[in-house]
Amino acid sequence: MSDQTPYTRMRTLHKGEGLLLLPNAWDVPSAQAFAAAGFNLIGTSSWAVAAMLGYPDGEQIPFETLLMVAERIALNTNAMISVDIEAGYAADIEGVCANVTRAMAAGAVGINFEDSLKGDTKGLIDTQMQVDRIRAIKALRNASGDPVFLNARTDGFLVLKDDPRAALTETLKRAEAYAAAGADCLFVPFLKDEELIGELTRACPLPVNLLALPGVTDLALLQDLGVKRVSLGNGVFDVDVARHRALATDIKSMTKLDSLFA
Repeated sequence: MSDQTPYTRMRTLHKGEGLLLLPNAWDVPSAQAFAAAGFNLIGTSSWAVAAMLGYPDGEQIPFETLLMVAERIALNTNAMISVDIEAGYAADIEGVCANVTRAMAAGAVGINFEDSLKGDTKGLIDTQMQVDRIRAIKALRNASGDPVFLNARTDGFLVLKDDPRAALTETLKRAEAYAAAGADCLFVPFLKDEELIGELTRACPLPVNLLALPGVTDLALLQDLGVKRVSLGNGVFDVDVARHRALATDIKSMTKLDSLFA
C-alpha cells in the first residue's frame, strides 16, 4: 500500500477481510503510545480532548484548541490521523467545509462527522441537511486533490435508545442517504444488540463502525457479524484517568518516593 495516497490507504483498511481496531488519542503521549504499539491509524476523541483541557463535551472546546491538539499529534506520529470534529463546529455548510479544510491542514486524513444536534436541542440533524453537508465536504475536498475519509456518525441509537427497532430503521435510512452523498464509513455508537448489528451490516451500503462498550468487546464476534471498524472512543482515556487517580492516592500516603521511580 506504500504507493497509495493516505485517503486510498484508509479506504483499503476498511474494505479488507479483517476488522480494524481504532484507538482514540487525546494528546501526543497517548498517540505516540498507540503508534509505537503498531497502530497506523489513530483517531482523536473529542470527548477526551475536551476533558483533558477542562471542557465539557459537545463542541464546548474552541475549535482552534481542538485543532492545535490534532496538529501536535499529527506532527509527532507517523500514523494517519482521523479527527473527531463532532457536528462541524459551525452552523452553516460554508463554515463546516472551512473547518474540515482546517482539520486537513492540521494533518487529518479522515474526520468523524456526526448528525447530533448541539446545545440545548436534543435530537438528530435533519437528514437532508446532513446529506447536503456531507456532499459539500466531499465535493470540496475532492476538488482540492486532497480528499477526506468521512466517517459519518449517526446517533439514532442514542436519540431513540428506548426503541431499538425505530433506531435501526432511522439508521439504515440515513446510511443510504449518507452513502449516496459520498460518505466513506458509517459510525453507529451505542448499538449493542447482536441481532441488530447483523441486520445493520447486511443492509448497510457502507462499512460499519461500532463503539467499544461493555457488551461490544468481542472483536471476533463483531467481525463475524460484518463489522469493519471498532473505535475505542474515550475508553482508554477513562482508564488512564482512573489509574492517575489511584496513583495520586498512593503518592499521598507515601513516606518514601523510591517506589515511584522504580
